[in-house]
Amino acid sequence: MLKYGTYACLAAALALIPACRKREAASDKHAATPQIAAELSTNAMQAGPQGFLSSRAGSPVHWQHWDPAVLQRARAARRLVFAFIGAAQYPGCLESLDAIDKDPSLVAKLNQDFVPVLVDIDLCREAGVAAGVMSQELKQPVSFPFILVLSPDANEVTWRPIAYSQGADLRQMFEGATDVISRMWAESPDYVEANSKRDHDNRMKRLPVADTSPANPEERNAMMMRTTRKLANLYDEDIKSVFGTGGLLPLGLMQCLASTSLDPNTPPDIARRCSAAVKAFSGAVLNSAMVDPLDGGIYSSRRGSSWDLPMINRTCMTQARAARALATIYNATKEPRSLDVALGAIHFAEEQFEAQNGLFAAQRLPGLTPMGDWLWTQEQLEQALTPEEATLWKAISGIKAMGNLALEADPKREFFRLNSLGFRVPLAQAAADLNLSTEAAAGLLESSRKKLSKARQSRVPDRAPATAASAGTSFRMVSAYAAMFTATGKPEWRDKALSLAERSRQTFAKGVLLVEQNPGTPDAVCDARAFTYALAIQAALDLAEITMDENWRLWAGDLCSTMSELFVDESGRLLEARQVSTPLALPLEDRIMLFDDSTAGVMRMNIARLEALGQSPPPTLAPWLSSLPKFEDFPVVFTDSILAASFAASRVIVEIPENASPEWREAACRLPLDRVARRFGKEPAARILQPDGSKIPVTSPESLAASIATASN
Repeated sequence: MLKYGTYACLAAALALIPACRKREAASDKHAATPQIAAELSTNAMQAGPQGFLSSRAGSPVHWQHWDPAVLQRARAARRLVFAFIGAAQYPGCLESLDAIDKDPSLVAKLNQDFVPVLVDIDLCREAGVAAGVMSQELKQPVSFPFILVLSPDANEVTWRPIAYSQGADLRQMFEGATDVISRMWAESPDYVEANSKRDHDNRMKRLPVADTSPANPEERNAMMMRTTRKLANLYDEDIKSVFGTGGLLPLGLMQCLASTSLDPNTPPDIARRCSAAVKAFSGAVLNSAMVDPLDGGIYSSRRGSSWDLPMINRTCMTQARAARALATIYNATKEPRSLDVALGAIHFAEEQFEAQNGLFAAQRLPGLTPMGDWLWTQEQLEQALTPEEATLWKAISGIKAMGNLALEADPKREFFRLNSLGFRVPLAQAAADLNLSTEAAAGLLESSRKKLSKARQSRVPDRAPATAASAGTSFRMVSAYAAMFTATGKPEWRDKALSLAERSRQTFAKGVLLVEQNPGTPDAVCDARAFTYALAIQAALDLAEITMDENWRLWAGDLCSTMSELFVDESGRLLEARQVSTPLALPLEDRIMLFDDSTAGVMRMNIARLEALGQSPPPTLAPWLSSLPKFEDFPVVFTDSILAASFAASRVIVEIPENASPEWREAACRLPLDRVARRFGKEPAARILQPDGSKIPVTSPESLAASIATASN
């Protein structure tokens, strides 16, 4: 889980070497004159993907792309590779890069002693996974920016997460650190290479092996029940939080618990506990500052231990992921707030992140937003509103002259006298407390939202919109639209899902391959990672089920075949990146929910859904239908895999005849996505297939949903 702290010593980041062994004498292996490729004398970010990387187009650092070709250039130049790993939404990444750009000595050090590489984990997810693996060796939580130094042979030399803070002496720390590394490399490159290779080989031995399957269904079910009980017990009602989730908004966990509460295999006491946890937690978080009351956007993480002070950088991926999860929560709880927040997140995404041809960008163009400017003094709020409007907001958000942030949210009192906005008190209750009618309060709320949005915009103008579309984000928005269709039954959501899916497939599919961004250059950086394939498969399956169009199921199967052929290694690992597109030599899998969903979790659900629709997964992926990760000790980071395993064990399949009437098709299409599969069958009548093999006839389209509920019970 991500964690931000005080500024870590950059000297330690660059000087730390995994083991301190006696230096070997330098050989004359590197005696030849270094050959400096022309590319190393220019900043490659001037041409490349839009976003985090293009924000450095004017940098004096000769940044290179995350491409296997940098290893060859490093070898010829007799230099180490210095990889700066991050993304625009993580605090400290842009600030650190700005600080480097402003210091000529730091720039010269990077350009003359290293091959500097800039990595955007939104495009090159395996670099973020590597940061997680390397942070575990340091016994630290992963955070970004993250520094990783590689030898020209792709072995890991040194690494460290960096927690940026204002006022740090970046030059002194950087020079002290790089002097050590530069001197070691200059004096004995053979030692550095040999030492890093030994450590790399040992690291390879410690990488997780393929997950195994429980010995029998009874053992599998018992493991699932123990884990589900643990998950339900993670919620603490007193502090309105979930243990083990850090500062991330645990929508995946809530989605898993919501689905589990509907699972007929879940014992009644656990189902009640899951349902209670989802309702209580959702009620607390969805009315906190994590959901912006002005524009409806959702924040993905928080500062401190309170939900009243979010990290203010928002991405389209967060909005789409939240909408998909909240649709499941709504289907389980029927709480209207869940659906309202999901709809708000989608509208925010459409307003802020729509890019070329109706596709979606990952985020707006990078820029810095001071946290203090996002918050409000009581005076600012009063100046922007009429007295009646200000009184209402004070009641809703608990606005105070001294600020409304509790000590756990702001332990250092950095934001004293500032207030965050959120529905801490429901509108109806605030209206009653102020002796207002609900209608009058709603009118004041709507008029004041526009005024507050305008006032905040004057302090913090929106950054420029991105024009380059993102594959993963666009496919995830397809799934969000599909989920909204099943939750509301409104055909316009299905129309949006279908239109966006067709444009996304046309834009991001290049033969059997996918690309991460359009335009997709350079090839290695924009070659789609496994997570993007998983999201595309999920979107295709969602379309197959809300349209009953077999072509989308077939495309999902084709993408699975591509993954099995190009991303699965000899050991059965599902690699996050193809070797032709990454400098990393580690065969890394995205197995845990480090950022949001994991590739492993999404793919487990995908292949379980494919099988339920009558299509067997490729042989290299088939073991995932029955295997389970070792999630009992720390299940919270495997909730996506737990959700998939639950679906595989207890999903209900609805079969309707191929010549079924439009009414039957529509009834089947509107069923929820997480617990029910729907497909065409050979029988002349509709029926429900239960996990135990029993079959239940359905007499009319109107009774389909009720029949499924009865069958499940």
